[in-house]
Amino acid sequence: MTSRFTVAIHILSLLSLSEGKTKTSEELAESVNTNPVVIRKILSLLKTRGIVRNQMGPNGGYILAKPSIEISLKEIYEAIDEKIFQMHSKTPNKKCICGHSIQPILSKVYEKAEKVLEEELGSTNLHLITREILTFPKR
Repeated sequence: MTSRFTVAIHILSLLSLSEGKTKTSEELAESVNTNPVVIRKILSLLKTRGIVRNQMGPNGGYILAKPSIEISLKEIYEAIDEKIFQMHSKTPNKKCICGHSIQPILSKVYEKAEKVLEEELGSTNLHLITREILTFPKR
């Protein structure tokens, strides 16, 4: 798993805090401390799911496509399509006692864990995250 999900929440929080003003991928990248290309790839996934939209022109950039209270962390997680649990990159040896059974066994465990994770993410929305950001003690 990479940090794309965390970065997605970060940039969406910035857009939420911008109160309807657009932000460029460069501005978002500066906050995340990464390359704008990374941000644009994530924004593309979010745009496909209708979470963000972009505006062209001199004041162009990205903006939330709907209110932050309507965007659950589960929706963001699904848009990023990055699963926590991954199977082997190559099929294990089916002749091995462990190799022939490990994937089906772990698949059941991972499926249960993903359901719990998705339930938790579904109970939190972007608005709650941005509210907490605003009250977080400053250094």
